[in-house]
Amino acid sequence: MLTGKQLKIKRIELDIKAKEIAEFLGICKTYVSKMEREVQGIPIHMYEKWYGYLLSIKNKLI
Repeated sequence: MLTGKQLKIKRIELDIKAKEIAEFLGICKTYVSKMEREVQGIPIHMYEKWYGYLLSIKNKLI
């Protein structure tokens, strides 16, 4: 399982804005920021959806 900081790095590498992740997860951008900075824990169901989204974007780029 990736940490919040690692998810942020992957997001940036894929040129995805935090707002886009927030909209996909149905949460506010501030909450995404807190999880990426590891101020707030990432619920497993949200992590799975988030990571899956990053993988789907990565696969589209290949």
